[in-house]
Amino acid sequence: MTENLTEETRQQRDPTTKTLYGIIGVLIVGIIGVGLFIVYSQLTQPDTPTSITSFSIVEEENFDGTTAISPPRDMPDFTLTNQDGELTSLSDLRGKYVLITFGYTHCPDVCPLTLNEFRRIRESLEDQADEVEFVFVSVDPQRDTPQAIGEYFGTRNLEGFIGLTGDEADLRRLGVDYGLFFEKSEGTSRGGYLVDHTAGSYLINPDGQWIMRYQFGVMPSLIVEDLEAFISA
Repeated sequence: MTENLTEETRQQRDPTTKTLYGIIGVLIVGIIGVGLFIVYSQLTQPDTPTSITSFSIVEEENFDGTTAISPPRDMPDFTLTNQDGELTSLSDLRGKYVLITFGYTHCPDVCPLTLNEFRRIRESLEDQADEVEFVFVSVDPQRDTPQAIGEYFGTRNLEGFIGLTGDEADLRRLGVDYGLFFEKSEGTSRGGYLVDHTAGSYLINPDGQWIMRYQFGVMPSLIVEDLEAFISA
C-alpha cells in the first residue's frame, strides 16, 4: 500500500515539506501586508503646507547651535519704540546686519547673559562693529518702558545697542514672523513676575532677510566668525 502512494500524498505526510510551505506562506503574506501598508501611508499622508516649503532650515551634521536659513527669508517690516522714545522700524536698519534677541529687563538669567555675549561680539568685531546693529526687543511691555530699557542699557554698558518696546498686540504680530513665544509665568522676580520666552538670536542681512538663527548658549566666537565672513564677502 505504501508503494502506491502518490507523490502529492508523500509530500503532504512529509513534515519537512509542510514546514517549508508554511514559511513560504508567511513570507508571502508579510510581503503583501507591507506593500498594502506603504500604499495606504502614501494615500493618507497629509499635504505639506506651502508656507513650510518657502524656505528651509539647514543644520550641519554636528550641530553647533548655528542654523542657516536657506534661501534667506524676507522679513516683514515692523515698527516699535526705542529707548529714546523714538519710533524705529526694521527697514530703518537696512544696509547693515541686524542681530536681534528677545527678552526683558527683569529677566534673571538668559537675557543678561545674551546681552553680555552681544557686547563681547561687538567688541570682537572691532572696526567692523559699525556694520552691525544689535537689537533687544522686550517681551514685557508692561514694565519695559523706553526709559526702563535706557536705564538698563546704561547699567550694563550696552552703548550703541537698540532697545525696542511696544504694546502686546504689536509684539504678538511680530512674534509670528520669528516663531516667538512669550507669556507671563507664576514665578517671581524683583518686579513681581517672570516672562517665559523664546531664547536665542536672529541675524538679518542688509537686505532685510533672515539668514541665521543662533541657539541660546552658542559660542559668541561662532557668531563673530559668521559676521566677519558676511561683512567681508
